[in-house]
Amino acid sequence: MIKKRVGIVLNPAASAYSASLPEVDTARLPENALFLAEGRIYQVIEARSGGFHKAREWRQGESTDVALVPGSLPARYLPVIRRGRVLPVYRSRQELRDADRPSCFVFPTEALALDAAYLDTALIQSSGAYVRTQDREPAFAVTDGAHIFRLYYFRQTVHGWLADLSSLRDQPRNFAPRAHTEGPGYWRLLDTWTESTGAIDMTQPSMRLIDLSDVGGDTVPHVPPDLT
Repeated sequence: MIKKRVGIVLNPAASAYSASLPEVDTARLPENALFLAEGRIYQVIEARSGGFHKAREWRQGESTDVALVPGSLPARYLPVIRRGRVLPVYRSRQELRDADRPSCFVFPTEALALDAAYLDTALIQSSGAYVRTQDREPAFAVTDGAHIFRLYYFRQTVHGWLADLSSLRDQPRNFAPRAHTEGPGYWRLLDTWTESTGAIDMTQPSMRLIDLSDVGGDTVPHVPPDLT
């Protein structure tokens, strides 16, 4: 029996943004391409001949798999999604930067900052970019190991601790921090999205200083989609 999937109702900001994305037949998308359908972000995981096209919810498990071609072998045991809205891509990781310097955004939560970093990386067509923690600061970075392309600071950790962002004010920087709401529209499609920028003043010290050394360093580099 094929399990029926229930669509997710997007928030107004996400709904308005999704309507601006081009709608296509999902069977035409290459492996690793990301698209929106039923309020969820999917990634094409197989695009083989004979109609063997499958997708999976982005960063989710096998139980979320769907078929993309009606009447195909996968369609016999998986729900089918024929149409989806394609997310934009970056031709180069350099497009994440603000001209000749890293772009920087401040998020209300660590979870949203990390999700945004992973989604940005997944949309880069060229290889080599990955997500890592940014030294001992409350931030993540998209980098190739030598250059930083985008920074994602957060006001509150996953444990509920308030992060100390005073360094963004006190230390000279070669980038200008902006609110996360000024970032790419597709961030609004994330489950962790919130329009709130947070009520924590960047000039205030943390209630508990966080040690990011136990969070882990570089992640596994992302293999981008080939949409050429």
